[in-house]
Amino acid sequence: MRFQVPQVGLELAQIGDILLIAGSEEALKPFRITQATFLVDSLDEFRAFLEERGAEIIRRPAKVPTGWNMTVKHPDGSVIEYVEHSEPSKKQIGEQTSKVKEHPRILEKLERPDA
Repeated sequence: MRFQVPQVGLELAQIGDILLIAGSEEALKPFRITQATFLVDSLDEFRAFLEERGAEIIRRPAKVPTGWNMTVKHPDGSVIEYVEHSEPSKKQIGEQTSKVKEHPRILEKLERPDA
């Protein structure tokens, strides 16, 4: 899946579980503080869970091409993005992941890591 986010000047591509982000240095700067991204089933439920434990929501939930996301600063200082995929995105990503797993060399590598 490939899409553009013109509001922030970025282009994103998702290949299976990997998300690639491209853009100018200026466009990428606000996102470089993010140390990890996690997929969650419910952004609202996870937000409440995190706030109860002292996390600071530094970028409130926002609509993005794949669903919704938010950025959180944890009490230890780590900055994490949380993403909830929309149903169409889940379906499209699932199909791509299945295609990758069907590829003979990749499947062989998954079955025999020492290969």
